Amino acid sequence: MKKLKFRIEAIIGDRYNSTVSLNKNEIHGWLLNMQKHDILKVETENEYWEDVPENLFELLKTNIKNENYEYTMAKGHLWLEMEISLEPEPKEES
Repeated sequence: MKKLKFRIEAIIGDRYNSTVSLNKNEIHGWLLNMQKHDILKVETENEYWEDVPENLFELLKTNIKNENYEYTMAKGHLWLEMEISLEPEPKEES
């Protein structure tokens, strides 16, 4: 199954009064409530978005719900890395 690696940069809080650090549960909670305007950019090896398409945003949110990401945080900026499958999940037959 082919997967594509995404790098996401988001800002927590506002740009002038950002949060310095959060624990893992606080970060996950914030990510679950993240809005498109919180994302500064999304990159892959060959693509770059500052205005994230809705379908990509939904894929990112699904990965976040499933806790399928790694992160680092500094000075209110959160950098996520995640892999998303480019192929649909096989449907189980009953």
